[in-house]
Amino acid sequence: MKSTELHRDADGRPAPLRLLVLRPPGQSAVFHVTPERLAAAFARAGVEMREITVETRPDGDPAIADALVRADVLIGADVPTRLLGAARHLGLIQLSSAGIDHLLPLDWLPRHVALTTAKGVHGAKLREWAMMVFLMLHNQIPHFVTAQRRHGWERKLAPSVAGRRALIFGTGGIGRAIAAGAGQLGIEAVGVGRRGGPAAGFDAVLSPAEAETALGTADFVVLALPLTPATRGIADARFFGRMAPGAGFANFGRGDLVDQEALIAALDGGRLGGAVIDVTTPEPLPAGAALWDAPRLIVTPHVSADDPAGHVDRMLDILVENLRRRAAGLPLLNEVDRSHGY
Repeated sequence: MKSTELHRDADGRPAPLRLLVLRPPGQSAVFHVTPERLAAAFARAGVEMREITVETRPDGDPAIADALVRADVLIGADVPTRLLGAARHLGLIQLSSAGIDHLLPLDWLPRHVALTTAKGVHGAKLREWAMMVFLMLHNQIPHFVTAQRRHGWERKLAPSVAGRRALIFGTGGIGRAIAAGAGQLGIEAVGVGRRGGPAAGFDAVLSPAEAETALGTADFVVLALPLTPATRGIADARFFGRMAPGAGFANFGRGDLVDQEALIAALDGGRLGGAVIDVTTPEPLPAGAALWDAPRLIVTPHVSADDPAGHVDRMLDILVENLRRRAAGLPLLNEVDRSHGY
């Protein structure tokens, strides 16, 4: 790929590209965006930049307002939406996350600013995590964890997992990664999409209406949906009541997809064989939350998709490709449709 210059100053000379990186307090260094990592991403893409400046600020820093005045590109997860009016040079916001529910509605997004996500960077890690969750649910690990808390020796046996059925709500990148993990284990992966119909990576895809009946035929029910007004609280008492007795449940999406009291009731009443959830409401989950003590429930602290060895580099690969596309007037990868919000 030939060298691409994305910005020029008033004299026509290549100008520095000014990036502002917002970093959550306490974030591990493995997730830091550094000039060295950025330069490596340009090198991988074969795109040469004359000069790049990177300014990093912690989320909530009062100096962010001044930094935004200078920035061409913003990288982060928690966008300071109320400050964007001063960001006169800003042309691109690259989210470090795949989800945007925390930013909805998008009425704050200036028309001249593109918003892109990190969708797709989580696939390999999510596939492995999904395989682990399927095996844990099938082999009664939530039951054994609960029994261990009370020092109980309570044996349960399970056959091979091959041939079981997983109903996966969401056929986007997360859903496809989960379906891939299911396929590697010989589990039938049935997706639930907004309209139904074929989708890559799934054995079949149902509409939401068809999924009402299919809930009772699935060995595993998995949520991999974005959080929208239509999906908030989708897993409620009625939802759990339609699941097959003894089935396993997992949530890879957002905590607010689930009525947590209904989940606890389904576990307490024995309707569900077990559950594994990687997301809760709120996060972090308070020490006194009832979820901690629900039987046959494993709670993990929103770690299923985070790959310390590759997340940042894959996100920066998306960024660099989008800078190249923006300079060439081409459609961007993972650009959010502001009319729909996802």
